[in-house]
Amino acid sequence: MIFLHFLLLLLRVVASHSLNSTQPRCHANERSALLEFKATFFTQRPPCCHGSLDKHVKFESWKAIGETTSDCCAWDGVVCDEESGHVIGLDLSCSCLSGSINSSTASILSLVHLRSLNLAYNGFNFSQVPLEIGDLGSLSELNLAHSDFTGNIPTSLGNLTQLTHLDLSSNEFKGSVRSIENLTLLTHLGLSANSFSGKIPSFLVRFTQLKHLDLGFNDLTGEIPSFLGNITKLNYLRLVRNELMGEIPSSLRSLMQLTHLDLSFNHLTGQIPYSLGNLVQLSSLALSFNRLTGEIPSSFQNLQELEKLILDGNEIEGEIPTWLGSLAQLNYIDFSFNSFHGSIPSTITHLQNLRVLFLTSNNLSGTVELDMFSKLENLYILVLSSNYLSVIIEPNITKRYSVLGLCSCNLNSFPEYLRGQEDLHLLDLSYNKISGHVPEWFLNVSTKELRYLNLSGNFLTSFGQDPVTFKWTNLVSVDLRFNQLQGSLPIPPPQILYYFISNNRLSGEISQVICNLTSIMVIDLSNNNLTGVLPRCLSSLSGSLEVVSLQSNSFSGKIPQLNGDNCAFLMIDLSYNELMGPLPRSLLKCENLEFLNFGNNQIRDIFPSWLGSLLSLKVLVLRHNIFQGLVGERTNGFEFPKLHIIDLSQNNLSGSLPSGYFKQWTAMKVSEEVQSTYIGKSILDTRWLGFPSSTFDYSMRVIVKGIQMNYSKIQEYLTLIDLSSNNFSGVIPETIGSLQQLELLNLSNNMLSGPLPPFLANLTNLEALDLSQNQLSGEIPQELTQLTSLAVFNVSYNRLTGPIPQSQQFTTFENNSYKGNSGLCGKPLSRKCGDLEASPPSFPTSKEDQDSGSAMELDWKIVCMGYASGLVNGVVLGNSLITRRAQRLVKNFGRSRQRRSR
Repeated sequence: MIFLHFLLLLLRVVASHSLNSTQPRCHANERSALLEFKATFFTQRPPCCHGSLDKHVKFESWKAIGETTSDCCAWDGVVCDEESGHVIGLDLSCSCLSGSINSSTASILSLVHLRSLNLAYNGFNFSQVPLEIGDLGSLSELNLAHSDFTGNIPTSLGNLTQLTHLDLSSNEFKGSVRSIENLTLLTHLGLSANSFSGKIPSFLVRFTQLKHLDLGFNDLTGEIPSFLGNITKLNYLRLVRNELMGEIPSSLRSLMQLTHLDLSFNHLTGQIPYSLGNLVQLSSLALSFNRLTGEIPSSFQNLQELEKLILDGNEIEGEIPTWLGSLAQLNYIDFSFNSFHGSIPSTITHLQNLRVLFLTSNNLSGTVELDMFSKLENLYILVLSSNYLSVIIEPNITKRYSVLGLCSCNLNSFPEYLRGQEDLHLLDLSYNKISGHVPEWFLNVSTKELRYLNLSGNFLTSFGQDPVTFKWTNLVSVDLRFNQLQGSLPIPPPQILYYFISNNRLSGEISQVICNLTSIMVIDLSNNNLTGVLPRCLSSLSGSLEVVSLQSNSFSGKIPQLNGDNCAFLMIDLSYNELMGPLPRSLLKCENLEFLNFGNNQIRDIFPSWLGSLLSLKVLVLRHNIFQGLVGERTNGFEFPKLHIIDLSQNNLSGSLPSGYFKQWTAMKVSEEVQSTYIGKSILDTRWLGFPSSTFDYSMRVIVKGIQMNYSKIQEYLTLIDLSSNNFSGVIPETIGSLQQLELLNLSNNMLSGPLPPFLANLTNLEALDLSQNQLSGEIPQELTQLTSLAVFNVSYNRLTGPIPQSQQFTTFENNSYKGNSGLCGKPLSRKCGDLEASPPSFPTSKEDQDSGSAMELDWKIVCMGYASGLVNGVVLGNSLITRRAQRLVKNFGRSRQRRSR
């Protein structure tokens, strides 16, 4: 009987347990909150994370009561407490969520028992984090990375004092991070890739448990604080890409557990502290692109765990130390863009784990046998480019590389060694002494793998066949610029993105086969002998093509209209051809267009005021065409708001100067922070593959006294107006005085009349002013002496009278600045003021006389930036001056620019 009673009791317990196991374990209100959150958002098509192959969406398992799975504790991404049944963990990372999140849509913020919340890698439409996040007082882990949040960190986040892991990286948070100063239990703090500003916060010194600190990719300023050395449990510290300055604090030597240190892309100065050699646990040290000087500290011999040593982009000098070969764990070395000299030490071949070696752009010298690196079995990236090395390549080498950079290595021919290379992704043989035909066997090198090929700056004359079709099926970028290639245009594979073949001797028409390049982004065929009409299919590539440079050829006919509704153009340069007009109105589709140059063609049209609706347009050059009529202004809104360079010179434009436009050109008025950047198109970041630049810089030409100079870069802040050699008449409008950022103004060779206006003194940044060959009258206003940056001044051949100002910059100008104004007196002219026997003023009486005088004297047409290192950082492709006077003009202007740049 007792046994029977026990058996019944046991069956009852089992039945009860079985019944309970079929019941939903989660709480009804929490299930409702989760389902409500699911209903708020729509899901995009997977995969949802970069590089992920997972096509599963977590929400698919979230079902309401009565459906297949109603137990929310069994749903993907949901974790419940085994005893209480409350939801304590929610992982919706990489869930393809899309939509706005706020107080009314974030029902999950009512799950007050949550200990872990992960919403990373979703798209929340740049919402602000709701204040209710602070109600989740039990949270120990919060991950909102890569989810399109914006605004300030909510103050309520400071309530989450149990947090040990906080990741807000890769959003658009801004302001300060003071809201988190009470979260002293964090061991992991990720705030990278936002817009946080100010100094590194001092309250971090209280975060004594912190192991992982990532503040990279923000706008932090000031010095690296020494108190970081007091957070002694740190094993990961990343401050990359901020605006930090000063020296690296020696206090970092106390971070004895540190394994990763990245201070790259800041403005750090001084020498690398010797004390960093104390960090014996370091496996990765990156100090790239600062202003560090001195030599590699000998204390680095202690870093026996070091795997990556990245010092590129500094001013480090001395020889590469021989003891480097004793750091047996090294697998990645980047010393590029420094000032190392001497030879490459043979001890580097002791590094049997070495996979990557970059020595680009140093002062290394001597003879290097490529076979020496064959001892390094794991080495697959080798870049020795841009030194003073002479590389000897034996044909019997069998070692294969993925990246091989041998730019400027004194090679005289294509190395036979390359015949056996089937794994090459990048090959750089640029700026060597390779001449003659490209051998046929070279076109079969690594046909399946090669993606980047650079043969520019050699003396190549042709390919083995004409036309040649490249066999590299995966080629992304090919650079054949600055050779002597003749024949037809080579045909790249259809998937090419970047095609550079300018500055050669190619001839013939553009083949229709080029229309197969459906992914092309940049095409540069400039400075060749190409002829014929532009293929209509070029306009069909406008959906992908961002930069097209066809200048300085002999293309003729009309410019094709763009097909389709999409236009990706950022830059179009068709200058110096024989193209005829009118301009295609389909350019209006190109909303992102920044640079437009149709100069020196035969385009017949009226001024294209309709281009004013292109809100990104910065540079407009229409010089030396047949544009005629008034420079009409549209009345339907703000026009050309970003324009800061315009050249309409040498056309047939007439009427008054466009005073309304002067009033609207905001980019020439607003003082912005001076930048050293240049106008150009960012291309693939191939710096790590051995290319020295990742941008295609827009270029223009300068004409001074009819003499052309070519500059390869245009600085972002340059402002220029050239309306010379037209038929403009009337007075100089007062609105031009509002363009306070204007640096170069050329109104010469028109029919402007009236006085030389004193309001030009408002143009305080003006460096060059040419008003010659007009009919201006009266005296030179004394107010113009306030233009202390003025280096070039020309009012020759007008009707000016009275004394020449004798102070400031006016004491530097020569006779040619005033020639043809017989009513002027005073230095530098020989006529003294008060000379009553002076002849009456004389001036040209016809347009022909003006043109003649312009050619003989100082008719300088400025269509680009200035003349000295201050404006163009000394980057000049070509420059030839044929008169002493022109030399002096350029020299004087350059000196002024250099003074300002110091």
